[in-house]
Amino acid sequence: MGKVISRVSFADAQRNGLMKPVIYCGDFAKGEVKSINLELAKELETLRPNRRTMQLEACFNRVLDSLPDNVVIKDFDVMFNPAYKVDVLKILVASCKRKPFSVVWPGKYEDGKLFYAEEGYPDYKMFDINNYDVTCVI
Repeated sequence: MGKVISRVSFADAQRNGLMKPVIYCGDFAKGEVKSINLELAKELETLRPNRRTMQLEACFNRVLDSLPDNVVIKDFDVMFNPAYKVDVLKILVASCKRKPFSVVWPGKYEDGKLFYAEEGYPDYKMFDINNYDVTCVI
């Protein structure tokens, strides 16, 4: 289901019709880019550790609600904490249905997959974009 387009094509492409969220796989997002790690960590800190996994999406949505529509976000690494057993990309897709935004991916893209961290580390994650309604701009 995921879609991959080059950044050259994206410059001319209409955002309408693209699967959401748009994921920039490189540092070439247009417009203001907002770091959300600190705000999200503050939201999570108010919760007991054993409740954070269940409340991560709600906390993310509260931070997102404080930002303008169509914002580009970056630095959401706190969501990849191995203690939180969540599908981060699934949360991004669900949240984008509520409020439009794009992200600067904090890892790498390769052969239809998004990677976070390096293999062998506890926070390593691999996402096959064919399993998600996203558009990756490479």
